[in-house]
Amino acid sequence: MSTYYRLTCIFMLCLLSTGLPKPVFAMDELQKKEFNRVLAMSLAELTASAANALQKKYPGERWEAYRFPDYVFANKSSETGYKIAVKRPELLAKIHCYCPCNVVGHRNLLDCFIENEKQLVYARHGSFCTTCYTQAMLALLWAELGATDHEITEGMKKKFQAEGTAE
Repeated sequence: MSTYYRLTCIFMLCLLSTGLPKPVFAMDELQKKEFNRVLAMSLAELTASAANALQKKYPGERWEAYRFPDYVFANKSSETGYKIAVKRPELLAKIHCYCPCNVVGHRNLLDCFIENEKQLVYARHGSFCTTCYTQAMLALLWAELGATDHEITEGMKKKFQAEGTAE
């Protein structure tokens, strides 16, 4: 083995050990296929799948303890979006929202559902915005599938650029 080759290998190992970004796509082919199936779901299918995922992940959850306001129950999709927000705020906080809510000061998708996380003050916006609760359900299902933050972000772009709502 040449000295050059050895030095190159050592250099690459040093780079990898410094915490460089992980591979952009972590899903295997089966996961990618499921990711795309979720991407193509109708709102009704998405809602049912996300509600089932919540039930499976949090069996016996006492949802009433979260004291959701009445507007959360506008429809099953809205309700599911708020449940995702209270159980996975760190996930929604990483996601750019594709509705024009940034004009009211929203920084990310979590802001559409929760105004104040520490005091659990809910935002009304997520109850009537189809884009917001659709994104929350996609994020949950994709995260449960094992998608990376980057894969989720790219999936959102693909979904909402296709619908003409991306910035």
